[in-house]
Amino acid sequence: MTTRTCTKTGLRLVEAADERGFRVAKDRYGALSVPQNTIVGPLPITSTTKASPDRRGRFDTLGSTIYIAESSRCAYAEVLVGFRKNRAAIAKAAESIGWTVDDYIAQVLDDAETNGIDVPWAVSVDWQMDRSIYRIQMPARGWWVKMDHPDTLAALERLAPTMAGMTEVLQVLTAGSISGENRAVTTLLAEVIRQQVLDDGSEALGISFASKTLFGRCWAYWDHRFDNGLPPGSNDMRQLASENVGPDPDFVHVATHYDLPLVGRHT
Repeated sequence: MTTRTCTKTGLRLVEAADERGFRVAKDRYGALSVPQNTIVGPLPITSTTKASPDRRGRFDTLGSTIYIAESSRCAYAEVLVGFRKNRAAIAKAAESIGWTVDDYIAQVLDDAETNGIDVPWAVSVDWQMDRSIYRIQMPARGWWVKMDHPDTLAALERLAPTMAGMTEVLQVLTAGSISGENRAVTTLLAEVIRQQVLDDGSEALGISFASKTLFGRCWAYWDHRFDNGLPPGSNDMRQLASENVGPDPDFVHVATHYDLPLVGRHT
């Protein structure tokens, strides 16, 4: 794997190597279909009293951003985060009534079995049946920006002030800045990178970054041709294979790792 620092931007680059990646997506959307994002940085303030949750991906830019994992287990770990949050919410409920988390979880499990219902953090049959794990052919040419590298952090500190709104949300860049949940920061950083022209005259394919689940690495791919109204090119990603998530042993492994019950698992 060839890595280097761009002489023009200072960003740390990783050469595309024709990798195979994995993505979990709803069957009705397919392997590579994603909504186009229209906002980077802070979301606009509305008149509603309760702020809406920020649904953007960590490195969404203006346009299409497709997230791919280096392994199926990493892809599953990424999409099961929501169920983990549901399970983690039990701690707050347990604290409110003076129970330990383990005792409260045991009680919830017991009540669910008695009443014939699923626990809130169970992965439902519908969720499993609606989704497939897609194997993706990655680009064979071009450069990814390695986000978790000191050269990239240093380059972004120089480049970020050129982006409107950046100085309002960020002063100093750290590893926590790029791996945190603040989409006002991470989407702006991603947009800064997407706007750069590299020293060989090309645009970055996207970003290479470590999964916060620690199951591996991921890519955030920016679909330049689609966003410009062009048909797929020879270097664009393409689907190689797919299968429903339910029967996949890797799906079962990751769900078991996080203590997430699988409802009606089929083999």
